[in-house]
Amino acid sequence: MRHLAGVVFAVAAFIIVLLCMPATGAIYTHDTLSYEYAASTLLDSGRLLYFGYDTPIIQWPPFYIIILSILELTGVTIAQGIGWLNAVLFAYLVYASSLYLFETLKVKLLAIPALILLVMSVPLIHISGYGWSEMLFIFLSVLSMVLMLMYIKKKSISWLISCAIISGLCWLTRYIGIVIIASLCITLFIFEKPAIEKFKRTFSYGVFSCFPMALWVIRNLVISGTLTGGRQPGTYTISDNIELTLSVLNEWFSFLTPVFTYIALAFLLFLVVLAIPLKRTKRKKTSDLAPNLLTNFLIIATYSAALLISATNTAMDPINTRLWSPVYPFLVFTVIFAWDLLLRNIKEDKIKGGIAAGFIVVALTMAVNPLLWLQSEGITRKDALLGTKQSAYVKNSPVLSLTRETVAQSEGTLIISNDASIIAAHTDIKCYYPPKSEGISLYTYDKYSERVADFEKIYLVWSGPLDSESFMDVAAFDEVYDMEKVAQNNYCSIYLLK
Repeated sequence: MRHLAGVVFAVAAFIIVLLCMPATGAIYTHDTLSYEYAASTLLDSGRLLYFGYDTPIIQWPPFYIIILSILELTGVTIAQGIGWLNAVLFAYLVYASSLYLFETLKVKLLAIPALILLVMSVPLIHISGYGWSEMLFIFLSVLSMVLMLMYIKKKSISWLISCAIISGLCWLTRYIGIVIIASLCITLFIFEKPAIEKFKRTFSYGVFSCFPMALWVIRNLVISGTLTGGRQPGTYTISDNIELTLSVLNEWFSFLTPVFTYIALAFLLFLVVLAIPLKRTKRKKTSDLAPNLLTNFLIIATYSAALLISATNTAMDPINTRLWSPVYPFLVFTVIFAWDLLLRNIKEDKIKGGIAAGFIVVALTMAVNPLLWLQSEGITRKDALLGTKQSAYVKNSPVLSLTRETVAQSEGTLIISNDASIIAAHTDIKCYYPPKSEGISLYTYDKYSERVADFEKIYLVWSGPLDSESFMDVAAFDEVYDMEKVAQNNYCSIYLLK
């Protein structure tokens, strides 16, 4: 049953991703362009370089970029390759979850509503359409947890070794992956016996899973003097970030209308009230449920704390579905294991099965809003032109039009622009972002000037207000260059730097 259910739901997940994937492939953002650029420089020169500065990558760990470089070697476009990669990862995530749930749950029927909630999930389907590392990160996070819990249950060292390898790759995908390793270390320390093995196994897992990232951050420290790159102070308060989080959850579970969510929660409450007074068998002293429920809760708690603290203390994109999506599978698992805890000791199997079937109805009702999202936001992406590379708005933007009219493409020409990603995506001209106004020396003007010195012609293409808090702005350029304005429209100006 576990394999059949896994295959059926995995195929459904695969098809849904492809149905929502634009015909042009994964949607590009600035991050996607940077990943692609680093992958191409890895193949061309053996170096991972950061788009817009040609400095060594320190903003992100390298694993996702390495995956993209492998895709590029196969001959497929990065956009199409990412689309297929996300579909496969989502499908395999669902299949692995099926095996894990059927193996672990006492009430096996509860695996079905969990799989429904995974496949019909707004956050997972949303991120699968983009050229981001989140789907790989989520897959590796869930797989790491499953392997650790299988080790705790079966005590075979091969599970622990596999977990250490996958956890290491998880952290090499996103820096926040440290919370997965930390959570699993806590789980292992709590449930491993005897005491001497508790310390030995936890230490060994921690060391081996962290070793690859240790090499990476030492390299970053040597290059930049920082472990993960410079970060500007945050612009959002903790209350702002909590409000944004609530907005994200509302989109996940109450898209267009909250009615179906309210119905599902009301029926769920009815099932809880129905289940609590039922006669139960005597509980066993030990339970294999404890590590599963605790580990999923730990991952949600540590990830949430890390995200909220990071978003408050450092400058980053506003909290959104992309940033919160990694907690979704663990949220589903936590709810399912809580239900398993409630139902597993009920004496009457028929009643137990009936309540579990009722939870399937809850899951199907909860799936109505994701279906509405699919119809309104998901499937409509198929024929849409979206993102930095395909959007008609970007392709016809005033900054791109004026640049094409003014700057001739040549190998010795460099464009410096606060819209560098747009220009680079649609021309063959070398593009840099302006030097950073603050931060580590790698991105400030002193080092930057050395990298641009060999170009024959340098243009500054500046859009929007002339001043900037993040970049060296027009007035600052005027202090170090002779600037000749060669073109202008209502949106941007182009200067030749001498």
